[in-house]
Amino acid sequence: MRASLDGLIATQASFEVIAEKAMHLGYRLVAKTQKPPLVGSFLLSPEGEIQRIRFRFFDWVICINSTARHLSYRWKANQELGALILEPDRPYLGFSLHWVALALITLSRCLLVLLSSVLTSLAHQSILPLWIVMALILGAVTYTSITLIHRAQWNDLNDALDIMAPDWIPRLSRQVGSLPLTVATVVAIVAVDQIFNLQSEIWILVIAFILLDLMPTRRFRQAKALVLNPKIMMQRSPRRMMQRLEILFDTRPAGVYVLDTVAPETLLRASEQLVREGAPISVLGPDIEFLEGTLRSNFAWDDSESADFHFENLMTLVGFDHWRQRFGNLDYRIGESNAGLSSSEAAILQVARAMAQSAETLILVDALAPLSSDRQRELLQRLNCSKCRFFVYSSVSDLWEVDAYDID
Repeated sequence: MRASLDGLIATQASFEVIAEKAMHLGYRLVAKTQKPPLVGSFLLSPEGEIQRIRFRFFDWVICINSTARHLSYRWKANQELGALILEPDRPYLGFSLHWVALALITLSRCLLVLLSSVLTSLAHQSILPLWIVMALILGAVTYTSITLIHRAQWNDLNDALDIMAPDWIPRLSRQVGSLPLTVATVVAIVAVDQIFNLQSEIWILVIAFILLDLMPTRRFRQAKALVLNPKIMMQRSPRRMMQRLEILFDTRPAGVYVLDTVAPETLLRASEQLVREGAPISVLGPDIEFLEGTLRSNFAWDDSESADFHFENLMTLVGFDHWRQRFGNLDYRIGESNAGLSSSEAAILQVARAMAQSAETLILVDALAPLSSDRQRELLQRLNCSKCRFFVYSSVSDLWEVDAYDID
């Protein structure tokens, strides 16, 4: 029942989300009292972390957090602890088949140590029956313990996985083995030694148990909670190039200006970043996109004679005088992925569309690549007569014999 709540803690969900889930499981929201809450309660730590109370002893409570780390608090002394508390109807004792399995494993180790001590003292006699008994004990206890652990965890795992708690599996494994199992083994074997006076060589076997339980691989977290914000590697904003572009915007009047750079992709990123920061510019890159629909809808014009007149003038400006023979009228339909337009037509029309949408400053980053070098230069000469500013990068600008502004 509480596995789903622990799963939410593992993902560091908000207290409101956990409270909503807990209300359906018999929890109630209570204020802090002088007496510590019941075992199984959920609370907010002074750092704002949601924790569950696992043990309570007089005025002390031991809590577990989202990383399965145990923390102890003195309840009355910590005034900021537990400003919000979700308390169950009855205390959760926390006893489960995990601890039965732990007891069986500890008992089997004690029997193994005891039999090994007996075998050490009886090495000159026939010991085959004792070895058989030892093998049967180890096999039976190991099988039973693993079965108990798996069956006890199955329902918890189902509940936890339903709400995406990826660190629940290693948490369950740590509750059964590792340090608790080591402490139980050492305490039990010391007690057996006091009763039966074991052989000194047997402690080598005890050390092996301890090393097995505390192996570093068992203490590694196999999965991280979803709450840990992933660090996404992102490129830094090309601030230097952005500053140079802004200087050009502030100092250049209307006209066409050719840009030169060894990194056109950086120029495109810098221009797009300026748009995101609110700069009044339009950016056209090598990827041309038209919406599926008519020419009129793509240019966002209404159905009127004035729209046709303005479109006629715009086509004359960009050198597309034969547009009526090609399209007929503005109701010419463009299909998906620019179907119905050649690459050169799409390149010319995207410049015209930007101007039709009142763009005053345009940055073209290889947006005219489908056109030949001569056609690009002719188009730019025509655009130079408009009242707009064009900052153009072209991979063929070295054929135009014009001075280019180095933007790097």
